[in-house]
Amino acid sequence: DNFIKFFCPPASLTPRTPEISRGYYLRVKAIRCAVERFIEHNKGYCHVISLGAGSDTSFWNLAQSSCLPLSYIELDFPEIVMRKFKTITKHKELSSVVSEGQKLTPKGGNLHSQRYHLISTDLRDRKALDRIVELCNLDTSVPTLVVAECVLCYMNAEFSSSLITWSAETFANVAFVNYEPCHMNDRFGDIMMSNMRSRSCDLVGLTTCKSLQDQETRFTACGYTNSKATDMMDVLAALSHDDINRLNSLEIFDEQELLTQLLEHYCFVYSGKGAVPRHL
Repeated sequence: DNFIKFFCPPASLTPRTPEISRGYYLRVKAIRCAVERFIEHNKGYCHVISLGAGSDTSFWNLAQSSCLPLSYIELDFPEIVMRKFKTITKHKELSSVVSEGQKLTPKGGNLHSQRYHLISTDLRDRKALDRIVELCNLDTSVPTLVVAECVLCYMNAEFSSSLITWSAETFANVAFVNYEPCHMNDRFGDIMMSNMRSRSCDLVGLTTCKSLQDQETRFTACGYTNSKATDMMDVLAALSHDDINRLNSLEIFDEQELLTQLLEHYCFVYSGKGAVPRHL
C-alpha cells in the first residue's frame, strides 16, 4: 500500500502479534477484493459508500489500479473527517488523485471532487444520510455497494438495523458488505470482549453477532433479498499459494490454533437486493 504511510506513519504503528497481523491482512484483502469485483462487474457504472471510513486508503489504491466507480463516498464523524481532510490536502500524492485535475471544493468541513466525497455525518441519523444522497447527486437506481468494516458492532442494534434498512430502501440495486465479530457467545468470544473493554472499545452492537445465521437473518429482515455470511477461515482457505508463502516469509508463525480461533470469530457478510451480483 503506497498510501497508508500518509495516514499512519510507520513510527506511529504498534507492532502486532503474527496472528493479529494475518487477521488484518485477510480483512483488508476480503474487503478490497469485494469492492474491486463489484466495480469490475458493473464496468465502473456504480457507487461505493464506505461507512466509518476512517483512514482507509481504498480509493487511492483503486485509482492506482484504474478501477474506480462513478462516485466514491466516505462517511465518518466530523473529527475523523477533518483529520483525513487535512492529510489529503497536505500531500499532493493524495490530493492529485482525488482532484483528477479538477479543483477541489471543500464545503462545511467536507471535501468534494467530481468522483470522491469525504463527508462528516452521524450514521444513526437517517435524515442526514438522505441529505448526503442529495448532496452527492446520486442516482439511486445505479448499482451501489455499501461497505461497513467493523462499524455496525459499535452501534446499538436499533441504529444498525435502521442503517441497513435505509440502504435497502434508498437504493434500487444495492449490495452490502459487512465485516465484524461473530460467534461471540463462547469462551473465546468472552476473552475477546474482555480485551476490547480493557482498551475502552465498547462494542454495544454485539447482540447481533452471535452466529452467521443471525447475520444473514439481520440483513434479510431489513430489506435485502439474499445474504451469505462466512467466517474468515474461508477467506484464508481461498488465498493463493503465492499469497500464503509470502505471508509465511514475512515473520515466524507457529500459532495456527490461535489464528483459527481468531478467524472463526470474525465474519464477512455479503447481502444484495435488485440487479447486483449474488456473490463476489
